[in-house]
Amino acid sequence: MKHLAFLSLPAFLLAACAPSADGGSSEADALFEQNCETARALIRDFDNEDIPAIRAHFADSARWRATTFGKTDPASLEDKVNGWTKAFAQYDFDLVTEDLRLLPGVNAQTGEPDGSVRVYFDWEAAIPATDSTERKAVTITYYESWDFDADGKIWLTQIFGDETAAMQALNGM
Repeated sequence: MKHLAFLSLPAFLLAACAPSADGGSSEADALFEQNCETARALIRDFDNEDIPAIRAHFADSARWRATTFGKTDPASLEDKVNGWTKAFAQYDFDLVTEDLRLLPGVNAQTGEPDGSVRVYFDWEAAIPATDSTERKAVTITYYESWDFDADGKIWLTQIFGDETAAMQALNGM
């Protein structure tokens, strides 16, 4: 299952933020726009497979909510860095969604915008072709969200998508 860690930041290409519905410029809108800038930089760094730059967008205490069947403990930044390092060496990644838009999130208790960022997208993971094998790829549909701390660093990531089935299909299990 550790090879699935590569998918923790798959929404990181060509991001655009959605404006507020009323066109206003509230404090929450400004915070959201600031966090979108962080997300755009993260997307660029993930696309460039630049682990130190990726890491810089996260708080040291960042956590990924356990959304994989059977997992209950959140993953740490170190867990994810280790997974991305292994994944970048083994797989090719491409964002399939062409019109990727980052959307404002809300506080779960109040329903009010809180500066968090969310996105829906399709991501392709592929095993590159070799002299003796053809390229093999799968597409995974995701919903992902990020919460930011007061310093503009991501402290919580939630990812929902069927990575287990995708990896089983990709790796011939």
